[in-house]
Amino acid sequence: MPELRNDPITGRWVIIATDRAKRPTDFIRQPVPVATSGICPFDYGNEHKTPPEILAYRNSGGRDEPGWRVRVVPNKFPVLGIEGELNRQGEGMYDKMNGIGAHEVIIECPFHEGSLANLSEDHIREVLWVYHDRLVDLKRTRDWSTAWCSRMSAPRPGRRSSTATAS
Repeated sequence: MPELRNDPITGRWVIIATDRAKRPTDFIRQPVPVATSGICPFDYGNEHKTPPEILAYRNSGGRDEPGWRVRVVPNKFPVLGIEGELNRQGEGMYDKMNGIGAHEVIIECPFHEGSLANLSEDHIREVLWVYHDRLVDLKRTRDWSTAWCSRMSAPRPGRRSSTATAS
């Protein structure tokens, strides 16, 4: 199980997730080509290649179907586990607790080549509202004390969307 530890020097909580050390892609030795439209699971039309969506702002279509503008799905390789108790305790110089939380992927636009910098002001506003809506919902679901968001973008395959983690 992942673990949250308080860094005694900075006072910040860090995630120790040894389960994530090895992923299926870690064993591939050949170069991985840059994903193009139709290959990336986050691209429009590939909704069936991701876990079921948690939230989507859409023009048309139903859940897990095309028609979305911004979409949120659970991370296939979550850094935190959803089930369990925090079980906060001190061990030596560390305060630590179980790595309990939610880890979600926010797909900011339906086009693989899309970039936040190239989106319209209205679309950027929508992306920010998705972050807001997810963090508010996660806070309502459990008493999360921390929210962590990181952004990753193309051209690395599978790395064009944002990740929101709450614990």
